[in-house]
Amino acid sequence: MAARARNALRRPVFIGAVSILTFIASLVALVVVPQQARRAAAQLRPVSTQRPDTEPTVAALTEAERQVRAADSTLLVARNQISQLVAATAGGSPDSLAGGVVLTDSMRTRRDSLATQVAQLGQLLTRADNAPLLGSYRALAEAPAMRGDARVRQLLDSLVEIERERESYNAVGGVDPVFVALTARANELGRAIEGMATARRNALRQEIAALTPAAPTVADIMASRGIPDTLEQIGKATSARAAAAGVAERLARERAELVKLDAREERARELANLGASPPAMLAAALIFGAVIGFGFALVDEVRHPRIADAYEAERATGVRVLGVISPLPRSPERGRRSSDRNAPPYIDPGADGHQLIYLHVATAGSNVLMLTITGDNPAVSAIVAINFATIAADEARSTLLIDTDAGASTVAAALRFRSSQGLSGLVTQKLSWPEAVRSARIGRDSAIDVVPSGPDAPPFQAVSALLQSDASRLARRYDTIVLVSAAEQVLSGLPSVLPIPDVVYCVRAGQTPIAQLKRALEDIERTGGRIRGIVLWNAPDPVLSEVRPAEARPAAEVPATV
Repeated sequence: MAARARNALRRPVFIGAVSILTFIASLVALVVVPQQARRAAAQLRPVSTQRPDTEPTVAALTEAERQVRAADSTLLVARNQISQLVAATAGGSPDSLAGGVVLTDSMRTRRDSLATQVAQLGQLLTRADNAPLLGSYRALAEAPAMRGDARVRQLLDSLVEIERERESYNAVGGVDPVFVALTARANELGRAIEGMATARRNALRQEIAALTPAAPTVADIMASRGIPDTLEQIGKATSARAAAAGVAERLARERAELVKLDAREERARELANLGASPPAMLAAALIFGAVIGFGFALVDEVRHPRIADAYEAERATGVRVLGVISPLPRSPERGRRSSDRNAPPYIDPGADGHQLIYLHVATAGSNVLMLTITGDNPAVSAIVAINFATIAADEARSTLLIDTDAGASTVAAALRFRSSQGLSGLVTQKLSWPEAVRSARIGRDSAIDVVPSGPDAPPFQAVSALLQSDASRLARRYDTIVLVSAAEQVLSGLPSVLPIPDVVYCVRAGQTPIAQLKRALEDIERTGGRIRGIVLWNAPDPVLSEVRPAEARPAAEVPATV
């Protein structure tokens, strides 16, 4: 990720373009959006006439609730009066009998005594019904209410006699018809006693009723007292509740409307607060533009990674990096001599990167160096080849530099040659090798022979046939032969026609895709070339079209420092 970030930062034009577009869009958004928000807020904000006044409704609801409470209170009073009348009707008058006779204390005592006897007879009758035995009948006949009746005494004596006879038979044991007859007779006597007890209880109840005051009727009470009319009070209470419910519903609607209006007011306030000061908007747009620009560059770099440094190039391809061409500080030595000042720019054979490239290739032990230099940028390939040829010339080697890339003509542009036939004339047989070769002086004592590509682009087959037929003869004349070829020519098998098919591939840090580099190296090996290594150009791309002729340059101009 660090390598990807460095490569992304090496694309200032792309980052700048995206950042400028993003800055403009952000600035427009920060200016236009608040204005639109303010207009939307003005349209959204409710007017004061739309807000309902709930104070009259609240007052009306209070009055309706008061009326409901008053109606309920009146209805409760009426119902209490009716309850009192009902209680009076149920209780009656405790002091007067039905005939108007005043009830005395002796009468009350007599009534209570009769009530006690009735209760006692009721218990004994229940006992006799549940357990029809002689003991139950005897207890019923001996009750206080039954003692004054002569018939009951006779029945009781007969019952006692029968019970005595039954006990004598019971002592003998066994079942005797006389015992059964006595038992049946005793049951008849018991039922007779029970019937007399029932008649006596009814008589006592009648006597108690005669001593009980007569209950007053409803008509008598209504005649003596007025009954309140609750229907009218119920109607009033119902009307009051209905009116209160209507007022409460209206108040709920008004409050819901107020809640909606408050929400609109809050939304309008939020929209109106979107604005910011111009310096803040400008700073935000700048920061946003820079972040988006770098983000786009980083995303593109992650999707299509490019070579970041020599370590990544070696790790990705498995091919050795011969040298790294980096920008060097301006050297005062290059400006002291006129030969250095008048030398073409980008030519610096003393740079460490170029020296390392030559040392790696020249240590092969061969008397003849034959090297093809190519890459994804023709200008970079031409500069590397010129510096390699210059170092070889400094090492007392006769050096020939051939430019086979007629489409770019980068060698002629870098060395500031006038247009000539060059390789095009050789292919068309208009020129011979001595006529096509031009000498280029590099520095004060060094010179190299150069064959420029020429104005026309010869066919690849013609160039390949020319080099295949003349390479051996040129190797006898020159110790070092350097070819600057286009990547398409090398991938088509141009190095394979040479006696020494060594190839050096030039890549640019932060610009050459890793996938493209791996594919190019594989294709070169497949077409017969032999990869000697990679050259990493870690500097801005050279612009050879801007190089001016020597006579037009000012004397004080300092050459390029690559």
